[in-house]
Amino acid sequence: MAALRASSLLRPATRAARHPAVSRLPARAFSVSFARAASSLFPEEPARPTVKTEIPGPVSKKYIEDLHEVFDTRSLNMLTDYTKSIGNYIADPDGNVLLDVYAQIASI
Repeated sequence: MAALRASSLLRPATRAARHPAVSRLPARAFSVSFARAASSLFPEEPARPTVKTEIPGPVSKKYIEDLHEVFDTRSLNMLTDYTKSIGNYIADPDGNVLLDVYAQIASI
């Protein structure tokens, strides 16, 4: 019976050895400092997406018609106005500004 009692005293020590305590504070500090640094990269970036018209809107539809004369536009989802796009947001000619979750991967 004494052997069983001795092994029960060692259980907390073996648990600690199997799962070493890892401090998450450095990871949190890094993520907070990274977020602060990243937030200053595009100070004019919109606070949220804005949708002013249907997609594609009237201006985009006109551009798509013009483009269709020289290019097959059947697979076109939206036109992009890169002069109005900033940071993680992509804009179209109608003034719609969307969060660009795909980072223009189809254009690469």
